[in-house]
Amino acid sequence: MFATSGDVLNMSLAIGFIVLVIFLSILIFYAVLILRDVSKVVDNVSEVVEKVHKTLVQPLRAIDFVIERIQPYIDMALEKRAKSKEKGE
Repeated sequence: MFATSGDVLNMSLAIGFIVLVIFLSILIFYAVLILRDVSKVVDNVSEVVEKVHKTLVQPLRAIDFVIERIQPYIDMALEKRAKSKEKGE
């Protein structure tokens, strides 16, 4: 079977490559599993961010819009109050 040391070297190289291919196959399999789990986590995080945006950010924008529209009336009322205090003194 092994006539020369060259045959032993070729057989050990072949076995080494087979072991390397098996190791790389297992590594790729686990990398795919991990990336699939990461994809699920990213999807869940995006759903949570969307819910937070709907429940917190959009109402705050609506309040900001209302305050922006009411601000001139509040300023007028404050000016009238300040003028009435000046006249009262």
